[in-house]
Amino acid sequence: MGTPDKRRRFLQLADRAATCMECPRLASEQAILSLKNGNLDAHIVFVAEAPGRFGAARTGIPFSGDQSGRNFETLLAHIGLTRDDVFITNAVLCNPLENGNNRRPSTQEIDTCASYLKATLDLIQPEIVVTLGSVGLEAINRLTGNRFKLGNILAKPQELDAFTLLALYHPSPRVVNTRRPLAQQKRDFNKILRLLADSA
Repeated sequence: MGTPDKRRRFLQLADRAATCMECPRLASEQAILSLKNGNLDAHIVFVAEAPGRFGAARTGIPFSGDQSGRNFETLLAHIGLTRDDVFITNAVLCNPLENGNNRRPSTQEIDTCASYLKATLDLIQPEIVVTLGSVGLEAINRLTGNRFKLGNILAKPQELDAFTLLALYHPSPRVVNTRRPLAQQKRDFNKILRLLADSA
C-alpha cells in the first residue's frame, strides 16, 4: 500500500538499511525492513526491540516464526486487526546475538538505527505508536527527547507532538510467563482500539 512515491522512498530507505555496516557486531546480520513490515499507510506503528534469531532474522518478517510472533498475532487478532492494517518495526533492525542467543541491543546500536526509525515514522506518519518493551520505548525516547519509563506509563497514552504513544510490554514468552500474562496483554491492547476510535 501507499502512493507510488511513498513506496519508492520507503524502498530507498530499506535499501540503505540493507547495506548499512555501521554496527561492527551486527555487520553480518540482515536488516529487517521491507514491504513485509506492513502497511505504509498504517494508523498504527509498532516498535519492538530487534529481530529474534528464531523469528524475523529467519523469516524477514517482524514478529513471525517464533513464540513472540505467535503471541503478537494473538494480541492483534484480539482487537480485530491484521498485519495488513499495521506497520511493525524495531528499535534495532538487525538481530543482536551473543554466544548464539539474542541479546539486548546496546545504546550505541539503538542510536545508530535511530535514523531509520525516524525516517520510517516520518514517512508513514502514524497517529499511534505502540512500543513493545523497554527497548522500543527507549528508541522513541531518544527520538523525541523524553524520559518515559515503561513502569510509569504502561498502557497510559501519552500525547506527543507527532503521534500518541502507547507503551506496552513485549509479548515474548519470558514476559508472558513472568511479568505480564497474555490475558493482561489483551486488556492492554484494548487501549489501541479506544485510541483508534478517538482519532476517527
